Amino acid sequence: MTLAAALGGRTLTWMTARTVALIPLRDPGSGKSRLAPALDRDERAALAEAMLADVVQALTDAVDDVVLLASGSQAAVAGQALGLDVLLDDVDTPGLNPALAVATRRLSPNAARIVVVVADLPCLQSADVNAVLADEAPVVVAPTADGGTAVLLRVPGEVITTAYGPDSAVRHLELARNAGVTSRRIDRPGTELDVDTVGDLAALAAAPVGPSTRGWLADADLARPVDADGPALRTPGRPLPGS
Repeated sequence: MTLAAALGGRTLTWMTARTVALIPLRDPGSGKSRLAPALDRDERAALAEAMLADVVQALTDAVDDVVLLASGSQAAVAGQALGLDVLLDDVDTPGLNPALAVATRRLSPNAARIVVVVADLPCLQSADVNAVLADEAPVVVAPTADGGTAVLLRVPGEVITTAYGPDSAVRHLELARNAGVTSRRIDRPGTELDVDTVGDLAALAAAPVGPSTRGWLADADLARPVDADGPALRTPGRPLPGS
């Protein structure tokens, strides 16, 4: 099997784009397992889809095209619902970095620049993306607050491989140095918060999030934060454990 456009033989439409944003996404609800003490599967899925919508909105005015790298059919459906071109992650390439390598090879012949953007950045704004794209370095990293990589620009797309995982921001900069190319770290307010843990969920309620995530928050009614190391926040119709 090869990496393929998902669902119904749909073909990619961006063929002459200069800058392509690539968003990897696991099936909404199956990921974000560290949020399970606070949110059930459906709630996690709804949050993931809301954050994805805000990320796509931030990218739409900043890049030529947005492509979703979907790990699972539900992720593909979420991307298509937003009008995105979708690449389905091949089961023969397990793991995020190998899947991104295959997707990058697929996109590179028609994209001068590829910018990988994670899907769980509820505060991302077009200005954050434009700040990354305005830099002339072949590798630009916008980190999250915990040292991950929120936005990774590569010019050209295969100038370095990806190294997502713990401390990936530093690892991407090291890969650029080892490849002998200039790199830059750009700290942006919209890339600091990625939502992976209960503590992140607590921060989400007070953050300047995009409209879709704001709508999710209103529906979720996360009104009572507790210790970020504890069981988490009140959710609709569900009392806090022990109450």
